[in-house]
Amino acid sequence: MAEIKPFRGVRFTPKAGEMDELLCPPYDIINGLQRAEYLEKNGNNIVKVELPVDEEGVDDKYAKAAEVLKGWMADGVMARDEKPALYIYEEQYTLHGETKSVLGIIGLVKLEEFDKGIIMPHEFTLSKPKQDRLNLIQATHSNISTIYSLYSDKGNRTTSKINMLIERKPDMEATEGKCVHRLWVVDDELEVSALCRDFAHRNLYIADGHHRYETSLKYRNMCHENGAPDGSPCDYVMMLLVNMDDNQFSLFPTHRLIKGVEHMDVEAFLEQIDVNFRIDKHHGVSSIKPTLSEYYNRGRKVAAWYVGNDEWYLLKLRSTSEAMEKIMPDSSEALRTLDISILHQLVLERVMHCNNEDCVNYTRSFSEAIASVDEGKYQCCFILNPTRIEDIRNIVDAGEKMPQKSTYFYPKPTTGLVINVYEQED
Repeated sequence: MAEIKPFRGVRFTPKAGEMDELLCPPYDIINGLQRAEYLEKNGNNIVKVELPVDEEGVDDKYAKAAEVLKGWMADGVMARDEKPALYIYEEQYTLHGETKSVLGIIGLVKLEEFDKGIIMPHEFTLSKPKQDRLNLIQATHSNISTIYSLYSDKGNRTTSKINMLIERKPDMEATEGKCVHRLWVVDDELEVSALCRDFAHRNLYIADGHHRYETSLKYRNMCHENGAPDGSPCDYVMMLLVNMDDNQFSLFPTHRLIKGVEHMDVEAFLEQIDVNFRIDKHHGVSSIKPTLSEYYNRGRKVAAWYVGNDEWYLLKLRSTSEAMEKIMPDSSEALRTLDISILHQLVLERVMHCNNEDCVNYTRSFSEAIASVDEGKYQCCFILNPTRIEDIRNIVDAGEKMPQKSTYFYPKPTTGLVINVYEQED
């Protein structure tokens, strides 16, 4: 099944500066202002490679990122570990007054096509991010940020090994954002082998990094077309592996921002969706989240539609509605009854005719979603409840995918702790 192996990771050295100043989130949640702030803290921040931008005098931003990375390694700002290792990674964070910890293993995982059922996606992807990541991996021959995947270990076989290995002081500890990040380097061959063997009969579920995984598959195929043999470094990708049965990650919703809808008529839309939804009109955005939370705890399928001027509508799927079964007759019940599936199928596609990247944008931030409508950047937005982990598992096990940007696992792995630079590029 899943094949994992150690690698000689490339990490920052003390010459680079303080680790707190060198880390950043994955590329897809960093805006231009945040990028500048990271570099203001330290010009060696990994964001310079993770998220290259067009600059005056730079013809190819991806080639520039590769040049920066190569320079760091040549100057001793980053260095490759002497021995192949697995890296135990802990993220400690506080949410609603409760301190939680996500614990996993960073290693290389052999790339597999999805139809083999070994590594499984849970949502569809978008074309623009995949092209961006392909350009970066082609230029740098590296995995800069790690893909985040889940595995099942109900007996805590692997977790018990991990807990024993982290009884010592971590090899690295840093704070980035609202999380404390700790890293333990495991390069003892017996300990590494024991961890790798645990995955011989496991499937992996991609939690975050679908675009990077699909990009890595494409890059691998390109390498083989150019003569790379089986077992080449491009056959593997850096991945964080986390036990879904015994961990404390949180699932947040990803809200939908809508623009470019022709003839945006709230009353006309409400009339069209009334056949499938019970609709309650509300005033006051402060009541949106508690109202959604109440229905989430009751297992109801709802979404909040915010149209501006402090006005929003609660859309509750009618319990007698058979619309989803008619639209998706061959889909599993888990996928048909998913809040985000219901919204996309019954509202965005069939009423608003809004089903492409130019029409829908995404944000995890509730306040950003509301402000974007109030400021006129978007016509409206849909505020959602989070997806449940059991729904993700059921949908993936059925061989299905959720709509793009259906989940937001928190916290995301930070970028810059360790990267995978393909060794033949030394």
